[in-house]
Amino acid sequence: MLDLIIICVVCFLASTLGPLCGIGGGVIIKPIVDSLGIMGMSTTSFLSGLTVLTMSLATLAQEGWARLRHPDAPRRPYPPTAIPLSLGAAVGGVAGKVSFNAIQASLGNADAIGATQAAVLFALSAATVVYTLNRSRIRTLSVSGAAPSAVIGAVTGALWAFLGIGGGPFNLVILTLLFSSGTKEGARESILIIAFSQVASFAYTLASGNVPQFSPVMLATMASMAVIGSIAGKRMASQMDVRSINRLYALTLVVVMALCVRNFIALG
Repeated sequence: MLDLIIICVVCFLASTLGPLCGIGGGVIIKPIVDSLGIMGMSTTSFLSGLTVLTMSLATLAQEGWARLRHPDAPRRPYPPTAIPLSLGAAVGGVAGKVSFNAIQASLGNADAIGATQAAVLFALSAATVVYTLNRSRIRTLSVSGAAPSAVIGAVTGALWAFLGIGGGPFNLVILTLLFSSGTKEGARESILIIAFSQVASFAYTLASGNVPQFSPVMLATMASMAVIGSIAGKRMASQMDVRSINRLYALTLVVVMALCVRNFIALG
């Protein structure tokens, strides 16, 4: 019972980060649920991915519902680069997952690969924290065009999949650094990228026949927390200013770094 309560709390809190910071939350959910030892790692990855997918779709559904309820309200269209970037990330994510599975099968040392992933993820998180704290002094780019956007999405999507994450913790820095998106706009675009990536990942898992055994009750619990967390995060995002969101983003990355250290010690 205690394990289920912990999972509910973790999934809820991680899912609030989607509307707030554009973070899917899987990079937080998976290591914590793994540490509980109540299900296999493949099952945890699968359910964590579905939780992130549910959160992203729930967030997008809230935006659609708001437009239906208030058709005369000012609209915030996605930039022209958003869809090519999302499609590229989806294709790259599947390619990265295929490559990772092939390398893991050939090397056969899952712990060493996991420790390497944790070390690289720690370094990326630390660099992102430094960037976030010094963002006002860093000159950004303004990439435009469908082809460059798709290429950036494919490269980053493959890297995130290879590292075993959905990319959520780093989508925001890519969007702000390369596309000059604002914090709130970048978080919104990140949710779209996550939705495309997770749908592609789920489709690949089904097509490859690698769906692990799982408890329907656990799936329903995690998915329901994702929806509730998405709703709470959406309301919080409308009340928080950019500085507060940036601080929360940096704090979340510090938590990710702590989880990376734990995983590196456990697997190294």
